[in-house]
Amino acid sequence: MTTMYESGSPYIMTGADIVRMGEPAEMLVGGKNYNTALISRVEGIRTPQFRAIPATAFQLVLDKSRVNAALIYQIVDAAMADVDWTSPAVASDHTFFTTFVRRTAEEIRKAMAGKSASTCLRDFINQVVNGFAESQENIAQLRRRSMLVQSAILSISLPAEVDEAVRKAYRDMCEEGGDGEFPVAVRSSAAGEDSRKKAFAGLQDTYLNISGEDAVALAYQWDCASAYNLRSMTYRREAILDAIAQAEREGDASIADTARKEWAIENTALSVCIMRMIRPVVAGTAFSADTATGCRGTTRNDLVSIDSSYGLGESIVGGMVTPDKFYVFQRDDGTDVVLRFMGRKTVRMVYNEEEGGTQIEAVPADLVNEWALGEGEPIEVARGVRAISKAYGGIIMDTEFCIDDQKRLWFVQARPETRWNAELDEHPNTIFMRRKEVLPEAAKNAEVLLSGNGASRGAGQGTVRFLRSALELNKVQPGDILAAERTDPDMVSGMRVASAIIANVGGDTSHAAISSRELGIAAVIGVQNPLAMRAMDGQPVTVDGTRGLVYRGLLPLCDVGGEMEVDKLPATRTRVGIVLADLNQALFLSRLRNVSDFE
Repeated sequence: MTTMYESGSPYIMTGADIVRMGEPAEMLVGGKNYNTALISRVEGIRTPQFRAIPATAFQLVLDKSRVNAALIYQIVDAAMADVDWTSPAVASDHTFFTTFVRRTAEEIRKAMAGKSASTCLRDFINQVVNGFAESQENIAQLRRRSMLVQSAILSISLPAEVDEAVRKAYRDMCEEGGDGEFPVAVRSSAAGEDSRKKAFAGLQDTYLNISGEDAVALAYQWDCASAYNLRSMTYRREAILDAIAQAEREGDASIADTARKEWAIENTALSVCIMRMIRPVVAGTAFSADTATGCRGTTRNDLVSIDSSYGLGESIVGGMVTPDKFYVFQRDDGTDVVLRFMGRKTVRMVYNEEEGGTQIEAVPADLVNEWALGEGEPIEVARGVRAISKAYGGIIMDTEFCIDDQKRLWFVQARPETRWNAELDEHPNTIFMRRKEVLPEAAKNAEVLLSGNGASRGAGQGTVRFLRSALELNKVQPGDILAAERTDPDMVSGMRVASAIIANVGGDTSHAAISSRELGIAAVIGVQNPLAMRAMDGQPVTVDGTRGLVYRGLLPLCDVGGEMEVDKLPATRTRVGIVLADLNQALFLSRLRNVSDFE
C-alpha cells in the first residue's frame, strides 16, 4: 500500500510527516532531512521551509527508466578519449568533470531520438559498478565507471510521478511562503548520511540559489546522478575494503559481510532536501565541542566552537577561506566568555543574480580584517547550538548557521558529530594519546617550510603531491602528502591513502579537516602561502599536525603517549592540577576534570 503524506503525494514529505514517522523516517529521507525536521521543533531555533523527496522516488527513477546501453558506452568512451586528462587547463578546473558529464549526457539524449531503449536503468548501473567495490582500479578506470552511470541518469527524462512531485514540492513551499517564487537549495540526503555513525563528508552534491520549478526538477536529477560521483563511489569502496582488512585481522568474516551489504553501491538510496534559501550576510559552522580535541568545556558540556565567514557557508565547508574562529564557554555564574582568532576571509560565495546559482567574489578590503560575527552574535549562536545538543540527549552536534541582513540567526543544518561521539560512546573513560610525533630533538633544528592551523593531531611524512584539482588524484600514492590550494570533498579517496594533508586555505570544520580527523592522519590547513606549496611538489617533507608546521625532509618520528584510563587513576590526598601553555593539549586533556581529585 502506498503511503500518502500531508501533501497528498507519496513522494513529498514535510517536517511534520518526518517527525510523526519517527526514527524509521531517517532511512527513507536521509540524515539531512531527518535532522532538519527534528531541529525545526526545538524551541528558539529558526529553520527555513523545506520539503523532503524520499528515497522511494529515487528508486522509482532507477526502476522505471530505460536506457540504450550500447549507445551510452559508445558516446562516453568516445568523449573521454578526446580529453587530455593531464592538461593543466583540465586539471586545474574544479568544475570540469561535472560540466563534461552534463554535456555528454545531453549528447546521449539527442542521439537517442528515434532509437529504442530497453535496458532498465538500475540493471545498467549494476552492470557498470559490478566488481567495483573490491577492485584496485586507478583513477582513470574509476572515472569511467562514474561517467557512465552519471551520464545515463542525466540522459533520461524523470518518470512523470517523480517530476510532478518535485515540482509540486516547490510550488507548495512558494504558496506556503505567500510571496511568490523564491530561490531554494537542492541538497542530497542519502540514507545514513549525516547520521551519528556516518558523516559521508559532503559526498553528494548541493545546488544553491535554484529558482522556478523547471530548474528545481533539473537540480533534483543532478542530485540523483551525484549519488554515483567519483568521491561517493570511492568512499563506499574504501569502506568495504577497510572492513575486509579488519575482518582478516580479527578473523571475523561477518565484519566484511555486513560492510558489503551496508556500503554496496547497488544499494544506494538517495533522498533530496528542497530548502528555502536564506540570503546570508554571514554564515558558518558551530560544534558543541572543540573539533580538534573533542573537549566539551566544563562538566556542563558548554563549550561551542564556531567558524564563520562572509556570504554562503559553502566557502567554509568547501575550504575556500580560512574562517574566523570563536570559542564560547560559560563561567560558573552562567555568563559567556568568547575567545576569538582572526581568519583570512578574502573571498565569499554569493548569489549570482543574473544567471542563478552562485558565484565567488572578493571580500571588500575593509571587511577582510574585521570579525565576521558582530558583538554578541557568537553567544547567540552558542546558545542555539547548546539547545540543539540538549534536544539530542546532550551529544556533540555539528551545525551550520547563517545570519541574514535583518540580523536573524538561522540554523540550516545539524547532524550528530561522528569522530568524538563514537569515542565517548565506546570509551567514555579513556583518553587516547598514542600517535606519531616529530622527535623533539629533531624538530629543534629542523627547517620550517610552512605554518598553519593544525587541524588533525599527529605527524606524517612523505613526498608532496600538489593537486590542482581532484582530477589529479592519480598522482597520490600510498604514503604521499596530499597538498592542495583548497580542501575539497572530491579528494576523499586520495586522503585515504595519504600520510598527511596540507591545504592553503580552510578551517577546522572544512570537509578535509573533518575527514582527516576521522581517518586519523595529520593535517595542516590555512598555510596562506600558495607559491611555497606549489614549489614543494615532489619534495620530501614532515607534517606536524599537532603544532601546525611543515618541515623540510623526513624527520625522525616517535610514538608518544598511550591510553589514560581516567576512572582507574589512583586517589590522592592532595588535589592535582596541570599547568599547560599549549591550548590544544589543555583541551585534549579536558576529560581529566571528571577525576574527583583533579583541580
